[in-house]
Amino acid sequence: MLIKAFGRRFAQKLIRVNVLVLAALLTVGIAAAPPVEARTHKSKSVKAKKASTYKIGTGAIVINEATGEVLYARNADKKLYPASMTKVMTLYLTFQALDNGSLTLDTKLPVSRYAATRAPSKLGLTAGSSISVEDAVLGLVTRSANDAATVLAEGIGGTEDDFGYLMTAKARELGMRNTIYRNASGLPNKEQVSTPRDQALLGIAIHRDFPKYYAYFGTRSFTYKGVTHTTHNRFALNYKGADGIKTGFIGLSGFNLLAAAQRDGTRLVGVVFGGSTASSRDRYMGEIMDASFSRARGNDLPGVEYVKDDEPNGPTTIAAAQTEPTVMRVKVAGFPEDSAPKAGAVTMATLNDQLAAQEPAVVMPASLAAPLPADVSSPRIAEVSTKTVASAAIETGQSDADDVSPPPGWAVQVGAFSKRDAAREFAQKVAGKLSDTLDHVTASVSAAGGKKTLYRSRLIGFNSRTEAQDACTVLKRGKVSCIIVAPGTATASL
Repeated sequence: MLIKAFGRRFAQKLIRVNVLVLAALLTVGIAAAPPVEARTHKSKSVKAKKASTYKIGTGAIVINEATGEVLYARNADKKLYPASMTKVMTLYLTFQALDNGSLTLDTKLPVSRYAATRAPSKLGLTAGSSISVEDAVLGLVTRSANDAATVLAEGIGGTEDDFGYLMTAKARELGMRNTIYRNASGLPNKEQVSTPRDQALLGIAIHRDFPKYYAYFGTRSFTYKGVTHTTHNRFALNYKGADGIKTGFIGLSGFNLLAAAQRDGTRLVGVVFGGSTASSRDRYMGEIMDASFSRARGNDLPGVEYVKDDEPNGPTTIAAAQTEPTVMRVKVAGFPEDSAPKAGAVTMATLNDQLAAQEPAVVMPASLAAPLPADVSSPRIAEVSTKTVASAAIETGQSDADDVSPPPGWAVQVGAFSKRDAAREFAQKVAGKLSDTLDHVTASVSAAGGKKTLYRSRLIGFNSRTEAQDACTVLKRGKVSCIIVAPGTATASL
């Protein structure tokens, strides 16, 4: 018994010794931890630094809304990718339609197949369903829902492409000289660019023009079909005086933020492009807003260089389209064709002139195509057989030698261009105007050689002449000239 008791006491003592030794080792380990942690942080910071400089531009600006004074600026006019900040313009046009009565908050908008297939973030809308304008707006300001953005675009502009022209026209009217919009969501598109200054102007304009609807940007969460969506905008939740407005991120842009805050009667609008992380972007926005509020009170903070161009000799633009599409006035919901524009306002027609002056090479949007040249096609022609096309090619000195084997089925020719890319873009846009029941129809381009090669824009894959004829009738109503092409005519797929 004594031996057993001694054994137990020895074991207990041994356990206490081991615990002390283990605690000492842990203490040493903890003491040694900072260098390890520092190395880890250093590794992460290096990685973050590489990420932030890899094809991601940086820029920032803070403006006093009342005076227009630029209080802080870094590369304010550098063209960068706006990402989901794009949705602020989508909402501007939505609020405009609500304001003039073209839409109501209860208006149900249909969800197309195209809208339903937009990449996340999204509400998960299904094709054939509908969503109210108010729910779509809430989906944009909280979830940053790309499918809801497309629904609004199609409800106002007919197609998202045409809505992009309206967005660009409105940008010019608001003084956003360096912004081009191609979609309503901010999903990746290398032609869709903006600047910190332009986005700040938009932030000021939407608050000034639609104060009643601007309050939606302060929404913290909303529930749609049993799912609660909370805002992505942590800065708006945490910064004193903040009231909105929109975050954004795609790989090409980095982490962006358009923010607004008011303190002591002064309201500032700030923009940051190209953050490495959402948290670092928010911290930076907080710092420059704090500095700008101080400057607005007449107290510049020591050590702060308020206005500076970080890359005075560096590139100020990113890869963008070499041509701008021709933009013309279109009649869509919320934009009556016969309404008189405000003095100095930029309409679709005047924007067309501006863009053409900036970029002489233009491409007509599909919904507004001019009649095709008579030597290529004519609206009076109801059908073109293989023999007819071949004869026309011989007579004009053109050849189909560049074409691949013709696909089966009827086709509809909608245009001819001197450049293949223009023909491709046109065919794709026209294809996007067909109903969902024609999802088997695809865009195609065929080359007709000769002294001057022409590229023919066609839609292929129709199951019958009647189907092709019906599609052509619909396109003509939309002012798209077209002719029917019989099976066997050579085309080259995209």
